[in-house]
Formats: sequence, structure tokens, C-alpha cells
Amino acid sequence: MAKPESMNKILVIDLAFIGDVILATPVLRALRGTYPKARITMLTIPLTAEVAAMNPYVDNVLVYDKRGEHKGFFGMFKIAKLLRRHSFDMAICMNFAVRGAIVAWLAHIPERVGYDAQQASLFLTRVTSHEREGIKHEALNHLEVLHSLHLDTSDTSLAFRLPEAAKASLAQKRQQLRLAEKGYVLICPFGSYEKKNLTLDTAAQVTAHLAARMPVYLIGGKKEQAGLAQVAFAADIPPSHVLAGDLTLQELAVFLHEAELLVTVDTGPLHMAQASGCPVLAIFGPTDPVVWGPRGKGSRVIYHHKACSPCWGKGTCNQNACISDITAVEIMQAADELLAKK
Repeated sequence: MAKPESMNKILVIDLAFIGDVILATPVLRALRGTYPKARITMLTIPLTAEVAAMNPYVDNVLVYDKRGEHKGFFGMFKIAKLLRRHSFDMAICMNFAVRGAIVAWLAHIPERVGYDAQQASLFLTRVTSHEREGIKHEALNHLEVLHSLHLDTSDTSLAFRLPEAAKASLAQKRQQLRLAEKGYVLICPFGSYEKKNLTLDTAAQVTAHLAARMPVYLIGGKKEQAGLAQVAFAADIPPSHVLAGDLTLQELAVFLHEAELLVTVDTGPLHMAQASGCPVLAIFGPTDPVVWGPRGKGSRVIYHHKACSPCWGKGTCNQNACISDITAVEIMQAADELLAKK
């Protein structure tokens, strides 16, 4: 293990998506526990910078715009030059892609920890095998990058530090958009690709059922605006209850924190809810809840384990039965039970 007294500045490089950055929380916690005096910086893509800033074990966030300002080979030199100014003592390269390891090497960071995938071991000083032993949750998979450091990785819970600025800006939007302050449910019916999605009819039935007892808000990105509007119309809830890109990620975290329940498919808000302390009803189809499911108390998974699932969206089926066979009644019953317990 690297000596704690020699680690003053640590860089964690995580260039993946929202869920991955959130599920890296146990890694950051382990580093903070072992190196309590070190300043920990996280290097992310622009999309996830807001999420990384909510990690309670992160002191600073830097952005690697690999599709913009730092695109290509020359962009790697540019971001490496920026990192050299910080004089990091150690870099943790979270991803299998070799890019993070090369950037850490170009930045002249003395200790470089990561996986051996894609010949990354050529640029690292401490290497972990990328081969996974058995199927386990992604939070546990992420922790494997620390094997060569022999750190305490027993705490695998997720957590957010909700920014005061986000609380204040959400309070303003609550007034502007007439959002409820408490006693509401959020529904996220669409994922990162179509095979994850609930059918419009199922989403509408669940929405209408829950809206009969409390305010319900449909959440998603701007590209889901049209689909969410269709669900809202069919469920007869106000168009203002469709939040498609209306909240920042940090505002969404605060909104989730105050919610009674999130009903969602396998997508980023699932993990945001877990870190925010919101119970989750997660509906899985082409992906595996053992790997990506909620792990917090008061949450539940609905998953019909078809012979062809998980296919991770690469299956050739036309019916998408792994998720379309999950009925609205099944989801409504589970949601009612979770709300009754809460």
C-alpha cells in the first residue's frame, strides 16, 4: 500500500457515465479512509461533473472534454498538461479503456493504479486484472481497481452531498413550475436505449394509478420529452408534471431526496435515487439487476428472467418480452406496497 503520509493529492479518473460515477462512491470512500489528509480530485466527462461534485469524498472536480476541447491525441496532451500543474501523487484509473492510464502517464503522476485491459499496464505502476470473477454488483466490480493497494473496501453504500446552491435553485423552480415540496412520486419510464423502456400503455397506467393518490412527475432527458408527454396525456396528468431536462442533475438529486418513491427502468436516476436516499422500484428487462439493481433499504426489483436475458440491448427479439411482459398491475402492486411501508 502507498504510504498515507506520502499521498497529498490523489486523482480519480472516471470517464464513464452517470451510473458508473455514482457507483464509484465506495472507491472514493476507501481512499478517503486510508488517506484522510489527501486532497481528492475526480476527473470526469462534462456530463457527469455535476454528479461527481456531489460525492462527499471528493474535494474537487476537473473536466476532460474528450469530444470537444480535449478531443483526440493532442487533446490528451492538453489535459495532461493541466493535470501536471496539480502535482498529483497518485492516479486511480477507474475504466477499462486505456485513455485514463495514458493521460495519467503523460501527466507524470508517480503512482498510477488501474486495470490491465487494452495494454494499459504499459502506463501503470500498479495493475489489477480486468477479468471479473463471477457476476456481482457493479459497485463491487469498481472496487477491484483498489486490490493492489489493499485498502478497506467493506462499506459499499452510496451517498450524495446535496449542494446548498442546488437546494436554493430547486426551491425557485418549485415556485416557477408549481412542483410539490413533499408527498410525491417520480416515474422514469425510459432508459438509455429502447429495449429498456416501459411501453407507453404500461407507463400511463402506472402513472394514472399513482396520480390518483399523490402528485406524480415524469422525469427524463430532453430527448424523452415527446414520449413523456404522451404518457402524461394518456394518464391525464398536467403537462407541467413532465420534467424532461428541466432540472439540473444536482437539482434532480434534491428532488429525489424529497420524493416518496422513484419508479424507474435501469438508467442513471436509479443510482441517483439510491445516493439521495429515495426508495426505488426498479424494472429490469434486457439488463441484469444483480449487476445494476438498487441495493438500498426500502427498494425492490421487478425482473422476469427470460432465457434470452440479460442481452444488454444486443438481442435480436422483436417482442422485447423481457420488459413488455411486466404488467402495469404488477408494478402498481409493488409500488403500493413500498409506499405503504414508507
